[in-house]
Amino acid sequence: MNPAQHEAPASSGAGDSAPPPPRGPKRGLRAAAMAAVVGGAFTLGVAVGGHGGGLVFADSSLTSRPEFATLEQTWDLIHSQWADPADLDDSALIYGAAAGMVNAIGDEGHSTFLDPEQTVEFEESTQKDYVGIGVEVDSRCGVPVVAATTKDSPARTAGLQPGDVIAEINGESTHRMTGDKLRDLVLGKAGDPLTLTIERPGTAEPLKFTLVREPIERQPVTWRWLPDKTVQLRVTGFEPGVNQKVRDALTAIRAQGAQRLILDLRGNPGGLVPEVIGVASQFLDEGTTIFLEQGREGDPRPVKTIGRTGKWLDLALVVLVDGQSASGAEVLAAALHDNHRAELVGETTFGTGTVLTTFPQDDGSSVVLGTAFWLTPDGTRVWQKGVEPDDLVSLPPDAFPSRPEDDPELTSEELEKSPDGQLRAAFDALEGTAVAHQEG
Repeated sequence: MNPAQHEAPASSGAGDSAPPPPRGPKRGLRAAAMAAVVGGAFTLGVAVGGHGGGLVFADSSLTSRPEFATLEQTWDLIHSQWADPADLDDSALIYGAAAGMVNAIGDEGHSTFLDPEQTVEFEESTQKDYVGIGVEVDSRCGVPVVAATTKDSPARTAGLQPGDVIAEINGESTHRMTGDKLRDLVLGKAGDPLTLTIERPGTAEPLKFTLVREPIERQPVTWRWLPDKTVQLRVTGFEPGVNQKVRDALTAIRAQGAQRLILDLRGNPGGLVPEVIGVASQFLDEGTTIFLEQGREGDPRPVKTIGRTGKWLDLALVVLVDGQSASGAEVLAAALHDNHRAELVGETTFGTGTVLTTFPQDDGSSVVLGTAFWLTPDGTRVWQKGVEPDDLVSLPPDAFPSRPEDDPELTSEELEKSPDGQLRAAFDALEGTAVAHQEG
């Protein structure tokens, strides 16, 4: 993992700011935070590598393998037998074969092939803002359901509500629609209209909403007050500058008297490794192992925290995770857990667990490939397993994570009545704590 530039396609998302989705959630994990908002996000992993032309095949050249004949025969059959030869796109066939090879590795939701157009889209998705309608969705039930809307966004202004089912987009059904397709339909140019058909619980007839796309500013770090000097701090991804935003937030809440913290990593698909290291360093002493990197050869290499100026080294901490907490979010959660710094509450994380390197190709495409595994400080491989919470708490299908941006403060009564059972469980886990004593 190159600490200079780690990024990659991440966990599934739909709405307006999500990364390219994985090839389908595993183990029935809560697809909740398909949240992201169709656009882009990062996951722990991607360093920029060299061109593919210099790669050497491990066993022999591709064309000398007997299976290559099958590939050639398939190509010939398509061109000689497909019913509409004028409909064939040779580039799409080749890129599809390349994508199939990478997918066959089994690094679900992480290693991937990006054709030239997807490469450009991914690079644009990492920008600070995106153009959409400002809605986060949950696709657990095969259709996108509004989980939340962004403050002052077209979606919130129009009156979209959590629980609304997005049945159609511009007249096209969303049933079983992929995250990629959903993202393509929702994103667009500023000023362009978008019509949604909404099925709202308790409403007999579908509702029609016409919204106008506009630039939506990302808010990767938000926080709010809970009772008993407790703060919920939500981090939605480790994009550039997140470490400083977390540091600033911790400085502010500490100055205002906060003593207990719930670090909410639900739906966080990961991000840049330096940002993950920086955030971990706010909670762990200098020189503490965050994760182990294990490449093709040699022993695992520890990656440690840096600096002595962490803003939350001594106060109580609980971490919230779910099935879409992936990559860098899993790294941070496991680091805080294995170093006896925090209890984990929620659901088993996604289980990415690979360190990615991006290899740009001469035609503008890219191969994003897992070139190493990351292990927890205790040496556990997370790939395809995930990080298990200490307190397993799942949300029912009609409940969604409660976000700081939805309400700047929750009273004791509001928290008690909140449908977010994971947040309530995290608050309960802090009961009786005032100072967290770090061990190890």
